Amino acid sequence: MSMQRREFLGTAMAATLLTGMRTESKFSAQENSGAMKLYWGDLHNHNAVGYGKGSLERSIDLAREHLDFFAFTGHASWHDIPNMPQNKQNRWFKGFDVHRKHWPKTRRLIEESTTDDFVSILGYEWHSSHFGDYCMLFPEDQPDLYLPDHANKLLDFAESKNALAIPHHVGYKQGWRGANFKYFRPSTTPFVEVFSEHGCSMSDRAPFPYIRHSMSGRDTENTILRQIALGRRFGFVASSDDHQGYPGAYGMGVLGVWSEDLTRPGLFEAFRARRTFAATGDRIALEVALNGHAMGSQLDAVADRQIDVRVEGQDAISRIELVRNGRVIERHFPDDHFDGQVKLPERVKCRFQYGWGPWGALDMAGVCDWDVSLHLENGRFRQAQGCFQSTPFDEHRRDRLHVASDHELRLVSSTTRSKSFAEDPTKAVVCDIDGNRDTIVGVVLRKPVEKTFQIPLVDLVSDNRVEFIGEFTSESFIVHRLVPPNEYAATVRWLDRRKVEEGPDCYYVRVVQHNGQLAWSSPIWVG
Repeated sequence: MSMQRREFLGTAMAATLLTGMRTESKFSAQENSGAMKLYWGDLHNHNAVGYGKGSLERSIDLAREHLDFFAFTGHASWHDIPNMPQNKQNRWFKGFDVHRKHWPKTRRLIEESTTDDFVSILGYEWHSSHFGDYCMLFPEDQPDLYLPDHANKLLDFAESKNALAIPHHVGYKQGWRGANFKYFRPSTTPFVEVFSEHGCSMSDRAPFPYIRHSMSGRDTENTILRQIALGRRFGFVASSDDHQGYPGAYGMGVLGVWSEDLTRPGLFEAFRARRTFAATGDRIALEVALNGHAMGSQLDAVADRQIDVRVEGQDAISRIELVRNGRVIERHFPDDHFDGQVKLPERVKCRFQYGWGPWGALDMAGVCDWDVSLHLENGRFRQAQGCFQSTPFDEHRRDRLHVASDHELRLVSSTTRSKSFAEDPTKAVVCDIDGNRDTIVGVVLRKPVEKTFQIPLVDLVSDNRVEFIGEFTSESFIVHRLVPPNEYAATVRWLDRRKVEEGPDCYYVRVVQHNGQLAWSSPIWVG
């Protein structure tokens, strides 16, 4: 049966959170009634403790800079690894040996780095050609590095330790490190990784195809929608699977979780309840409830379903879609409720994007170091979020976004075109601004050159600002057009009525921004 009614409730900025949850950022907290807060993390990433790059100390430092939690999941074993040309399998064996020898230090660093405002989680990655790969996540310290030769043994171990075993890059063909869902066990696997640097596994036609690795593309049988259609129940997360020691690297995947507090017990409770959602890069805050039950819930059969959705994007939202049993049954287009006018004074989002430089054909690859201050005159910063990808790799360089005051941000960062992820030689900062027609945006460059720019906020209502730091082929930056609340946020209510005997039904929400960034909520099941 089709949806009975759609109701647009206005922007999220003016609305109370649907289930009493609240968001909180490291820049400023927006308090609302309720027990839950939104935290951001990465549960799957790598460094030189395995066969990636960079120290674990660097990974922890970078994660603390822009995430609320992370799990380090070093490469640990591959019992059924195939022989490769030129004995390339030795690269994996060497990485496993490094990981095994480092395990006591890994455990110590994970424990020492957990504080009141940041949580580190101990884990490791278990490869298998036949069973697929799992990330093991432990709620407490784990002395034993258990590396069996069968998935059932691994999952038995996870159950005995109250740990989680999370499949990833599931969409590869079985036998080629795709997930073997015959061994799926809900008690150890409350969610699966639906997006990472490998691409998107929602379906074989989804955006972000699998193209970067040797295991071919996506196999329809192993995609998320096929497994949901078969009746399997699991939540959704995204994580980077970055191999350059950069947890939460932009564009590779990040997860949001609604938790009572920022502690390991709190996070694991939220994981098991599947109050999680996946985002590709931009931190699209997403909250979904069905008849008052949060994402990840399972409800008894009921005919009338009220689906409430709250979204706050980091750019203009193209559409919000309600998916039932793998098919879109309703869409909301914020553009339909926006006249195209930014009405200052207003809270707006503005993206500062920087990088570019000589294109590859010129063979002038290099690293550009940036030292920038962003100032507001007659306005204030409410929040600021860095969009920092993993290149250039350097053990000592850091991307740092420092909040000097609600009028000034200080950015220290580096960009390169060489080996940049997805061939994108840029990084960005998304600024959440309270501004008016007298607000001036100041951009003060100290590196790579000394220059100052003054940009009236009103000029960014309909035009962006493009500036170069030098002569032709030099790096540049863009201060993008303003995005008002009617474009970046929405609160929507849909009503669906189904015959009880038609169930069970699986609902989730997909959000698509105009810049191509996506988010998926964990499903809610009825019946």
